[in-house]
Amino acid sequence: MSTTPTPSQKFDSTSIWCLGKLPPSFSLFVAAALLGLIAGMSAFVLKTAIRWMSTLLVSHFHDGTPNWGLLIIPAVGIILTVAYQKFFVRRNLQHGSEQVEKDVKNGIYDIPATFTYGPLMASTLTLGFGGSAGAEGPIATCGAATASMMARKWHMPTDLMRILIGCGAGAGIAGIFKAPVGGVMFTIEVMGMELATVPVIALIIACVIAGMTSYGMTGFLLDVPLTHPQYFDPSMSGWMILLGCFCGFYSMYYSYAGGMLRRFFERIPSVWIRGAVSGGILSVLIFLFPAMYGEGYDVMARLIDGDTGAMLRYSLFSHSSSRLDLLLICGGIVIVKTLACTSTNSGGGVAGDFAPTLFAGCFAGYLFASTVNLIGGLSLPAENFALVAMAGAMAGIIRAPLMAIFIVVEMTGYYGMMFPVVIVASISFALVSWLTPSSRRPFTISWRS
Repeated sequence: MSTTPTPSQKFDSTSIWCLGKLPPSFSLFVAAALLGLIAGMSAFVLKTAIRWMSTLLVSHFHDGTPNWGLLIIPAVGIILTVAYQKFFVRRNLQHGSEQVEKDVKNGIYDIPATFTYGPLMASTLTLGFGGSAGAEGPIATCGAATASMMARKWHMPTDLMRILIGCGAGAGIAGIFKAPVGGVMFTIEVMGMELATVPVIALIIACVIAGMTSYGMTGFLLDVPLTHPQYFDPSMSGWMILLGCFCGFYSMYYSYAGGMLRRFFERIPSVWIRGAVSGGILSVLIFLFPAMYGEGYDVMARLIDGDTGAMLRYSLFSHSSSRLDLLLICGGIVIVKTLACTSTNSGGGVAGDFAPTLFAGCFAGYLFASTVNLIGGLSLPAENFALVAMAGAMAGIIRAPLMAIFIVVEMTGYYGMMFPVVIVASISFALVSWLTPSSRRPFTISWRS
């Protein structure tokens, strides 16, 4: 019997030898760099697949008339995702990032290999068919699972494995948002990585490579590209404080309403009935407000650029033109976005919770400024308020203000708006933390055991 090693075995033994001869910290940096490259490429593939699927399904829609297909397409996407989980991967992929957090908190670092690819396909079906959520949850899960697989393959010690899993999740966030600093802040704030030098350097390496890889592969285009420059007038600082308070109260509503609906879905024992009910709710909401179809980055960009038609496209209300009509439609989207997101993520779909908070905040900020202008006869720059409130809503709902601040400025490219973004995100987070203290405590990914 031949004992000649296969090419795969040669590669594995060489990799183990190379990493084993290097200092532990340098081994971690090499693994983090490779992980960032994989996460960035995976983010590009996922974005491309979702865009291709969505274009295939809605390219024949016409503006100005009801598009009855919206009553069917999102529900079909949820049912297909349920079937994919049940018959193909045979695992529940919903809220995958929460599962990863729980496992690592309990000292379980052997993340199933299914999570390296399963969430990507499931998310493509969910979001491509109109699920009103984001792709960040699945890509973070994919990054963490890839890190776990790499660490096992290279026989890394437990300390390095914990850190690498955090790097993988952060790299996924950095790649999907094209926001390297946002990815770093996600792992530090949401996952609770310890602020030791070596882990943070590894995390920065992974997130920078992931973010720039995704950015380069998509043609160096931002997800929320703005054509009209946004400038902050310091005289608006008082209004920004009020906007921060508004975002805080809205965040509490968003979390409460979404939590109620999630508990309702959890009480339905059959995955098929749950999928049908959630798909039905989602389809009706998207039919009424097509702007909520998919992740909604294009709609956010157009609204911030002053194109109010973005919220009316393909809808029953596309011929509405009065300011009051626009406010009512915008208010409707602000109210039901949390229901659409929860129907997507907790009823059978596989997606993320971060992007919906950006979308909700964008419309909430626009609603706030437009309402003040209508009632008070003022001329507040509603576009500024829409951009800044994205961070306010994410900070209050996710309770991660630093991540929210950097994701918003990196996604839009407007670092000059940092000051109002910091004000609004900080006030929103502080208000929510004060009025509804969270029982959730992030786990710590520690460099030392």
